[in-house]
Amino acid sequence: MKSTRADYPTFINAVAEGILYLVTTEHTILTPIYKGALARAINATDGTEIWTLSDFTGEFVAMSYAIADGFATFFNGYDSQIYVVGRGPSATAVMASPKVSVYGDTVLVEGTVIDAASGTMQDEQMARFPNGVPVAADESMTEWMGYVYQQKPRPTDFIGVEVIVSVIDPNNNCYEVGRATSDENGMFSVPFTPEVPGKYTIFATFAGSQGYWPSSAVTSIEVEETPEATPTPTPVPQAPVGTYFTVSTILIIIAIAIALVLLLRKR
Repeated sequence: MKSTRADYPTFINAVAEGILYLVTTEHTILTPIYKGALARAINATDGTEIWTLSDFTGEFVAMSYAIADGFATFFNGYDSQIYVVGRGPSATAVMASPKVSVYGDTVLVEGTVIDAASGTMQDEQMARFPNGVPVAADESMTEWMGYVYQQKPRPTDFIGVEVIVSVIDPNNNCYEVGRATSDENGMFSVPFTPEVPGKYTIFATFAGSQGYWPSSAVTSIEVEETPEATPTPTPVPQAPVGTYFTVSTILIIIAIAIALVLLLRKR
């Protein structure tokens, strides 16, 4: 196998379930160790590369390479750690808000899809990812795992995984309401408008990938009937007492004035 930097001695260390597991090794290790060596998993039928990982394996530790239950276990001479590579567990979480809404309003479903592998529980990973390591799509896996575990640069083109949001409505009908792709924080969100009032059970499902096992989560909301509008009371017309009083007062004043004029004329 040829690296982008040089021709490195590469050996087949194991064969299992149609996959060739290759490592770069050498009888006499150079100082400093040359860069760019890889551990590889290759499809034995068509030669396509399934995954690669930055790794240099010395001659004697190369013999300790082990395959079991779909996991490859080997020593990495770059950081003197033992690696276990295989399909890992995922953990999906979901919530919806508001928990109680009015029929006709939009509900927001949101959550996370997190890597639940034991390696993420190490002190270094927990310190760097206090909210958990986001799950990456297969096409982002090589660069993302290098960033998480091997001090590689953070990828600028991270791709998350698809999450399907479905519901069981108050009439026991089950249907999908939306899909979303998780971001580099593992978060996803899907808005939807409930079709009828009542209790909804909401499911968020990650169907799994070559790198991760599937996972799902569930929550619920209550959609209340739209309250009936309270009719505005029609005001009862009031007799214009004040107007009558004002007119009567004016007429009385005029009558008094006329009477005074007549009295003065008689004198």
